[in-house]
Amino acid sequence: MSHFSQVQTVIRDQALLGEALRQLQFNFQSGEEMTINGYQGNTEQGVVVIKTGCRYDIGFQRQADGSFAVCADWWGIEFNTPIRQETFLQSLNRTYAHLAVKRQVLEQGLIIEQERILPNGEIELVVCERY
Repeated sequence: MSHFSQVQTVIRDQALLGEALRQLQFNFQSGEEMTINGYQGNTEQGVVVIKTGCRYDIGFQRQADGSFAVCADWWGIEFNTPIRQETFLQSLNRTYAHLAVKRQVLEQGLIIEQERILPNGEIELVVCERY
């Protein structure tokens, strides 16, 4: 019996996903059909796979709508590593969104004057137009 679960995300850009994972200091591999390892040798396929340091992986599967779903055997990961599903997904979504906003600001020709993390964890960007 497979213990894999999928969690839908709003992540669509694989390059930004990779950058977010790098900033969060996760070792990962990407490719067309990467193996995601789970309980009792069960596997799934994904395009990005994080090696967690145990025999269970966290994978990202491209969905029909272009977004990614996170696929993992969270029981095995949480039992064998300090990685927790909820905090992992929160950190990933926050980092990805931050990178996406910064990229959009720069693509619009704006300058980021200031960037700071507020006490509640939110990130504040102060931007201005180029002179």
